[in-house]
Amino acid sequence: MSLIIIDIVTSRRANLHNEIIQLLPSAQGPEMSAQATLYAVAYRPVLRREHAEIDIWPATFAVGDPLPELPLRLTGDLFVPVDLEATYQEACRRRRLA
Repeated sequence: MSLIIIDIVTSRRANLHNEIIQLLPSAQGPEMSAQATLYAVAYRPVLRREHAEIDIWPATFAVGDPLPELPLRLTGDLFVPVDLEATYQEACRRRRLA
């Protein structure tokens, strides 16, 4: 199963990505800096040389920046790009927020 987490909460300073990295020994990737308060991360499990690992694609942004595009693995090596900014803009348009 692949996963994308988008953390857009500005009122607290916890970092779910860093907590995931600390809990999962197979998650090969750096923790985000304390200054990275808004971020999105894509994760996918992978088996390399019979060793379970997790590939990670992090993206940080600031208030007012466009949201990133991240890969979402559907199966095997089939990925689809998830354009978070376009999805957000469409949701705002449909809710008549923009």
